[in-house]
Amino acid sequence: MKFIKHLPLLSLFLILTGCAGYQVGSTLPENVQSVSLSIVNQTDEPSIEVAVMKALRAEVQMDGRLQLASPGEADAVLKVTLNGFNLDALAFDRRHGTLAREYRMVIRASSVLYYTDSSEVVLESPELLGESEFPYAADLTTAKLGTLPEASADLARKVVSLVTTAW
Repeated sequence: MKFIKHLPLLSLFLILTGCAGYQVGSTLPENVQSVSLSIVNQTDEPSIEVAVMKALRAEVQMDGRLQLASPGEADAVLKVTLNGFNLDALAFDRRHGTLAREYRMVIRASSVLYYTDSSEVVLESPELLGESEFPYAADLTTAKLGTLPEASADLARKVVSLVTTAW
């Protein structure tokens, strides 16, 4: 009976000690206050770097821990390389088995944050994915253009979160 009386206190103690060692904070060194952005498109999909750059700028500004600056004035450069672009069919029409009705857009990228003056790497991520699902509309090209901002925003959130947040 004594054990049951102390069970809530013991549970609380175990939960709190289980979280020891975790900390929330920034992965950024204190000397990195501003960043310039660079995007390289190594995919076969033309002009997706424009949508990704727009989303990345918006995400950095919304996060607020870094200031955007021109390449010569920034403390660091965040270089994102777009390595892959895929459209995967998710759902098919029952009457026409090969006709896809829903797709997933996946943008594969890697990112590197490095100091502007020394090119020393601060943080590197070999693979990040930006994803979005969309229904097939009248034509695939229009549907792709409609969902590209969503997939770009998903990728931008992951890149900025990786750079600015430590768990």
